[in-house]
Amino acid sequence: MKKPLKIFITYAHKNSEAKDELITSLDVLRQNGLIDVWHDNEILPGDRWRDAIFNNLADSDLLLYLTCRYSLASENCNKELTAALNPNIRVIPIILEHCDWQNHQLSDFQALPDKGKPINEWQPESKGWLNVVEGIRKVIEKMPSQAKPSPNVTPDEIETLAYLAFHQGNFMMILGQMDEALKAYSRTIELSPKDAAAHSNRGAAYMSLGKFDKAIVDLSEAIQLNPNDATIYNNRGAAYLQNGDTGLAITDLSEAIRLKPDDVTAYGNRGTAYLQNGDFDKALQDLNKSMKLVPCNARTYNNRGNVYANIGKFDKAIRDYDTAIKLKPNDAQAYSNRGTAYRDKGNLDNAIRDYNTAIKLDSNYSTAYNNRGTAYADKGDLDNAIKDYNTAIKLDSDYANAYYNRGTVYEKKGEIDLAIEDYTKTIKLDSDYVKAYRDRGNVYREKGDFDSAIEDYTKVIQLKPNDVTTYYDRSATYYTKGDFDNAIEDCTKVIQFSPDPAQAYVTRAVVWLYLKKWEKAKSDLITAQNLGMDLIAALHSDYENVADFEQKTGIQLPEDIVEMLTSS
Repeated sequence: MKKPLKIFITYAHKNSEAKDELITSLDVLRQNGLIDVWHDNEILPGDRWRDAIFNNLADSDLLLYLTCRYSLASENCNKELTAALNPNIRVIPIILEHCDWQNHQLSDFQALPDKGKPINEWQPESKGWLNVVEGIRKVIEKMPSQAKPSPNVTPDEIETLAYLAFHQGNFMMILGQMDEALKAYSRTIELSPKDAAAHSNRGAAYMSLGKFDKAIVDLSEAIQLNPNDATIYNNRGAAYLQNGDTGLAITDLSEAIRLKPDDVTAYGNRGTAYLQNGDFDKALQDLNKSMKLVPCNARTYNNRGNVYANIGKFDKAIRDYDTAIKLKPNDAQAYSNRGTAYRDKGNLDNAIRDYNTAIKLDSNYSTAYNNRGTAYADKGDLDNAIKDYNTAIKLDSDYANAYYNRGTVYEKKGEIDLAIEDYTKTIKLDSDYVKAYRDRGNVYREKGDFDSAIEDYTKVIQLKPNDVTTYYDRSATYYTKGDFDNAIEDCTKVIQFSPDPAQAYVTRAVVWLYLKKWEKAKSDLITAQNLGMDLIAALHSDYENVADFEQKTGIQLPEDIVEMLTSS
């Protein structure tokens, strides 16, 4: 008798009601023993939600993706979809509304309801859900039987087949044929689902192919089956690190070190995770420990050089990169990193020479092109800088930093529209890129598009709430626009957050003068003066003298304020 097929539901939480409708509609299939359904509401208190999701996904036969604009934009939904893209899981998009799913990777799959007609267009909607159930029923009927192995195959024979498939996978790994290795390990797992080593090795194969979400699914299963294997924790920590989940990486790598205190790879990986997390002291401790265990590892010297570079110790960084290059002369990354240390130290010629070597060793190294572009920009060679940024972007069309850097060069060249275009592309690729918002705001302000400038400055403040410079720029923009109340509010924020608020007091005083709030203006001018501000010099930064101020603003200043602004 078939065992039930396991269904995993992926959905955006804004579609919880649709998820509940789907579960209700599938209930007859469940009652008939044809399916089991899993979704994230099944996660229990104390469970690690990520492990629960991906472990259950790995064990599923069908992934039903509730498709709408929210799920298409959801990072979690799309990670679950990516993890499901293997021959053992069938993906069925269920279209809830009109959205851009046909330009998404979901477009590769036949959708339900029929012809992709969204659920919200069926009258009543229950007809749409019934159509979905009928489609899923057809799929279940045609899917391969999940009956237990034929009684003609003995347990010993199954064990032998699993053993042979496993070692075939290992052989393919040695040959570098990762796709064939995956097939062999998948066969092992099909025959022996609780084989921790097969899950671990398939996870390693996925890592070699850059499929880190899938690797994490397999490695998590391996840990459940064998929770005392340091290597599996180390590999999953490395996969989390590649995915940018440094907190989870550090947790796994710490467990690997606890289980195997002399695990040099785990120390090196955890040091890198600490580096990415900005915890430079702990990064140095781990990398030093790794060097003590294995003194001549080029990667460890390269990573310790990165730590020193991040804390401004460029000479130490360069010495470590020198050693890394000596140990591994063809390491393009070490040359590029040393070039950046030279650039940050101000030695641009040495920087460009190292970037040239990195590019010679790896002509597709987009980071080296980007970094050389920045060195050219620092030298004032803006045309060569743009050429390098163009190449970096051609090699990696999603390289947000290269778009940003090219935008800054276009801004320097006065090509404002191209600068805005690059800053906008940067923001599209990385919605939290603070510098891109700030610089685009500055360019909009320069163009006289004050509303767009204010919108960008406001986004910077949302991302970086105590950013004094942005409050000041937004205040000046409000002031230029004639929105004096908001200008005063932002000046007040500058005064609150800035360690040197004298200029902000002067700026706010000028706004008070526009509003003819003489006493408030006078109070701010006195405070600025007490903080060491030269009021006459401050006035001359925008106006020739008091008379020029009065003529341009049409405001007649009181005599006591005139005296403050004219007496030395």
